[in-house]
Amino acid sequence: MVLLRLAIQKFRNLQPASLTFSPTVNFIYGENAQGKTNLLEAIYLLCLARSFRAREDAEAVPFGEEEFFVEGFFRSDEGTDRRVAVLYNSTGKQISVDDKRLHRYSALVGEFPVVCLWAGDQEITVGAPQQRRRFFDMLLAQSGRRHLDDLKQFDHVLRQRNSVLAAAAAGRSVDAQLEVWNQQFVHYSARIMRARRELVAELNPLLRDAYRQLTGNQWTLSVDYRPNVSWSEDAEAALLHAVDERAAEEKRRGQSLVGPQRDEFLFFIADYELRRFGSRGEHKSALIALKAAEREVLYRRTERAPIVLLDDLFAELDRRRGEATLRLFADQGQLFVTGADAADAASGEAVFYVEKGNVVRKTHAPTS
Repeated sequence: MVLLRLAIQKFRNLQPASLTFSPTVNFIYGENAQGKTNLLEAIYLLCLARSFRAREDAEAVPFGEEEFFVEGFFRSDEGTDRRVAVLYNSTGKQISVDDKRLHRYSALVGEFPVVCLWAGDQEITVGAPQQRRRFFDMLLAQSGRRHLDDLKQFDHVLRQRNSVLAAAAAGRSVDAQLEVWNQQFVHYSARIMRARRELVAELNPLLRDAYRQLTGNQWTLSVDYRPNVSWSEDAEAALLHAVDERAAEEKRRGQSLVGPQRDEFLFFIADYELRRFGSRGEHKSALIALKAAEREVLYRRTERAPIVLLDDLFAELDRRRGEATLRLFADQGQLFVTGADAADAASGEAVFYVEKGNVVRKTHAPTS
């Protein structure tokens, strides 16, 4: 998948622009707080109908304005041209694909696969378990519609089940209701847990290879899936047993204590846990390797090369590791890289300079 052209109106600090990109490496440089990350955010919004850093769409509306508009023209690996437009105003967000309005934002997920690395991704390796679950679930959602549907169904069932358990904690009789929700809870929990286990098995060889290419050493990076309910072959049976075993405690506490909403993923470099013992550089290298593995999984599962967004790539990386990162990602698909140092822009087939929200394509890479 390639983004050929991007049109922006009133998005954060970015000035109105129509930008044409290279199908290979695009480098965006400029001083800090000028709008480089905002440009990547606009691209990500077109691919997934959401920002990678803002909770509310309104945060992207410039001060004193009432709306923003972003439009992208894509070309698939098969040569099909696609158009995506996102308009946000006081009535909410409107998304259209090929001039047809989407009634569910989730319908966009997976159509335009994207991989993004930005500063907030450090929460994947250092943050709470929910940050890691969110990453792996989004990867699964982009790689296949079934997992996204399973997650939506599970979230609904979990809310209903917790509501019934809260009523039990308040002293009401809920056994009949709980039995109905338990059946669906076990069904969707098992599907999600199996998908997560299969994904980790696919990811680990890719993580190992990417981390070695990036660091040049023999240490291995791996991720260990720690499901809340352990099982060997029959996930449903294990979940049913766990639900029965903790039924009294769940009723007393008024919440679900078993299930994939409590799963954990742990990263290891060699035999030590990254979250507890890793340096800042090791966390950055692990995240780069993870994103490289994510790209490969998406390509294998969708047969489409995802667009890759690498924000402030060279921060906390020496020159050798920065160049190794570009080699990891530049072999296939379209790449967008931002950085503050003009010297790094020589890596781009197309180079853009950003200053005070103005994005200008340079005719050649700067020399200093």
